Amino acid sequence: MQNRIVLAVFIVALSALAFLIIARNYFKPEKESETRAKLVVPTVNSENSSADSTNTVVDDGIILTSLVPLQAGETLIDIVSEDFNGDGLEDQVNAIKTANSPYLQLLIGIYNAKTERYERKAIIGTHVSQVKTFSYYGIDLTGTNRMALLYQGFTETGSSVLQAYFFDIDHKTNDFKLHIIADLESDGAIYLQQGESNSYAPESTGAYTIMVYGSDTENPSGSDQIQSLWNWSAREQKYVQTNKIRIKGSKIAAEELSKIQDGTVKTMADYLNGLWYKTEAKTGIIRYIFFDYESAQIIFSTGQEEEVYNWANSSLHYRGIYISSTNFEIETLKRNINVNIADLEQINIAIHDDVSMVIKEESAWNGSYKKMKFSDFYKENTSANGTKPTYIESLERGPFWQMSDGTHIIFTSGTYRVKTADKEYTGTYTPLQTENQTFIQFRTKTVTGQEKDEFWSGIYQISYSPSIEDDSKIDDNRIIIQPYTLTLTEAYATDGHPFILTRGKQN
Repeated sequence: MQNRIVLAVFIVALSALAFLIIARNYFKPEKESETRAKLVVPTVNSENSSADSTNTVVDDGIILTSLVPLQAGETLIDIVSEDFNGDGLEDQVNAIKTANSPYLQLLIGIYNAKTERYERKAIIGTHVSQVKTFSYYGIDLTGTNRMALLYQGFTETGSSVLQAYFFDIDHKTNDFKLHIIADLESDGAIYLQQGESNSYAPESTGAYTIMVYGSDTENPSGSDQIQSLWNWSAREQKYVQTNKIRIKGSKIAAEELSKIQDGTVKTMADYLNGLWYKTEAKTGIIRYIFFDYESAQIIFSTGQEEEVYNWANSSLHYRGIYISSTNFEIETLKRNINVNIADLEQINIAIHDDVSMVIKEESAWNGSYKKMKFSDFYKENTSANGTKPTYIESLERGPFWQMSDGTHIIFTSGTYRVKTADKEYTGTYTPLQTENQTFIQFRTKTVTGQEKDEFWSGIYQISYSPSIEDDSKIDDNRIIIQPYTLTLTEAYATDGHPFILTRGKQN
């Protein structure tokens, strides 16, 4: 009997001990604490996401790690790491969203060498709510070897905004100060133009000039634009307006432009669809941009090189459109394209490549572009006796032609031979001539390679490219072939992108 009592007491004690262990592990009180080193990814597809940043989210294989303590309700969008306060140690600025605000915020984290930790110092509230129109980075904006934090984007009303900041920190007291050195907003485009002067001179106006385009507020119903230039002022320690220019607009053009800018992305995209060429070619290379809204692609080509970007998102603004895109092969490479309509036949393009690093030079793609109108080049190059341009003779004169991907093409008496990296094609071609346009019809006959396909098939419009020296003239060493459809009553371009052929040189 005594043994049974001892055994019962032992079992009760063991049960009580087990209960205490379980209660300690599962019923301990919640403590308010900051979350550190969380692995999260931008929630760009959910503008109103309220997901807590403690979640680990993987998107497109990218995992972002916040070294700055995040609080409950903060969702990490992106990260920029630079030495912003000039102490030789890399700081971190995180783009975040919170549950109680639709706007993006920039969380500033400064690395403390004594504690070996990142400290939360300040939060900058931006005017941008849409992630895809937002970009920020560190840049030596003033040319004084001092890194500035700069962000750009578009507001909900379609205005473009740019702000830039300097950081200061007292290493003795650990006091942090934030200085805004540029604060600009416009219903037009805002972009940076790299200066040509010595940016480190005492009277420097900065390494970059900020160019702002906007409508004429004094005459809102007019078609004029105002261009203002902003430069660094060492005396005032901020960017100040140094010049203001009125750009005259055409009332007739304004009426036509109002049809293009009817408030829908599709109408603007229809206007952009097709091949555009850069009117300035300082490097001796003509740059082409092909917009294809239906296929959601934008192709950048020089004739020797070609880049394909996916048309990801669009946002209309005054006299233009803002397009965010991602590289077709490397999705982490982002290209933000700001298109400004100068007139019915010309656009201005400013590009920012977001590759998570500081880019010191202005993009070579920035500048003015005109749309390729093949019939215009036909008319300008008709000889005095009325003979038509001999495109076919030029193709066959060769000695060979090349494309941007290295494809090698030879045209000979109605037949062609194409050699790519892994295949060879042969076929025939037939010239077609309408009253004012020249076309060429291709038929593939044989293919050598693992897969049987066609290199060219159907009808293409053929024309010379504009000359590098004078875009009103032609360059017969560069031919553009655009896919077309011919009917009994009309001819129109198809969705296929054009081929740019450059005449090769005999060794």
